[in-house]
Amino acid sequence: MSSKRLSKNAREKQIQNAAKEVILKKGFFNTTMDDVIVCSGMSVGGVYHYYKNIYEIFYDLMSQGLDYGEERNFLKIGEKHNLETFVDFMLDKIFDDNEYKELFAILLEGIARDQELLGIYKKLNIKYIDILHRAFKDGDISNDILDDQFLIFFTHSLLIGYVSFEPLGGKESFKKNKNIVKKMILLYLNEFQRRKDK
Repeated sequence: MSSKRLSKNAREKQIQNAAKEVILKKGFFNTTMDDVIVCSGMSVGGVYHYYKNIYEIFYDLMSQGLDYGEERNFLKIGEKHNLETFVDFMLDKIFDDNEYKELFAILLEGIARDQELLGIYKKLNIKYIDILHRAFKDGDISNDILDDQFLIFFTHSLLIGYVSFEPLGGKESFKKNKNIVKKMILLYLNEFQRRKDK
């Protein structure tokens, strides 16, 4: 009996899942294509047919992470959102526990020393901002807030701290102070709006 031929998407998903497993275990810079090939159970030619290197796989993984956030639906496209919804979305980015967040922390840790990872980060930010604009197009959040670089960097700084300091009890400490984090974000947004209205 012949086995069912997997679709392109299924094969790519198989490779991505293998890469995710290896990267989370060994770290990005210690992961090789050979590691991914072995973990995937596919042939060398089969894997290279879809991906030329680890960076390509990693970008697709991280892009899926953004789609995951949309599906979880912190932000349902088509619903009307306000400032409270936006802040809740930012908090979910920081506090929601999932493998994509661990991968994103790995990306953030690598952008200062690897130009290709920096390029991936910039591409993902473009996609992320596009998701925000589509989600809030009928809301009362200004485009200036959605595009604000400080808010993005601030959120990502908290995210990497939440993940990286887990061995020291960081997650518990962050969770205990979640309301403080929310107040900090709201304080910045209100100050941002005040300066804009001057």
